[in-house]
Amino acid sequence: MTAKTKQILSLLVGLLVLTGSAVAVFITARWVWRHFTNLNPEVAAGLLTAFATVLGATITIALGRVFERKKEVEAHFRERKSAIYDEFLKAFFSMYHSDDAQKVDLVPFLRDWQRKIILWGGSKVLTSYFNWMSNLKQQKPDAESMFLMHDFFCELRKDLGLSNKGLTRGAFIRLILRNPEIFFSMAKQNPRVTMDEVSAKEKALGLE
Repeated sequence: MTAKTKQILSLLVGLLVLTGSAVAVFITARWVWRHFTNLNPEVAAGLLTAFATVLGATITIALGRVFERKKEVEAHFRERKSAIYDEFLKAFFSMYHSDDAQKVDLVPFLRDWQRKIILWGGSKVLTSYFNWMSNLKQQKPDAESMFLMHDFFCELRKDLGLSNKGLTRGAFIRLILRNPEIFFSMAKQNPRVTMDEVSAKEKALGLE
């Protein structure tokens, strides 16, 4: 049984318990009301007030437990997702900021990591990842590849509940390239400029 299946079952059980409690309260309330109609009005009013207080407290506690359980499940998922997303970022950044001995071979890494993201990744994270990988498989890495990478990073953050407000598209590219301004300048002139062309420009300027 997968973690998501367990989450769904847990929520269903919570809803069933809540529904059963509501039905039981309704039946009890109807029975009590029938007997109240034969009581002294003042006594009936007092009993109704007490009953309403108890009912309100019961519903509040029941709802509180359901939402508390839901928050616990969501917190567990965020923790698991955070570890999986961080695992990818460590491997990915090792390609740019580590020596050859420390670099991770992404091909076997991705074979295993993609299995995890299928189980734990949000739908928008998966869609963004598919778009990025599709672009990389069809051609040499170009400006659009880098911007799709940025979009994927943004979806990872959003899936963990973080805001991307204030981040311009391509902001994370600055963490990858040594000379990002050259890239942005060339990408502005040619949105399909390849990374090989950017590298050649850096060599011509003596910046590598």
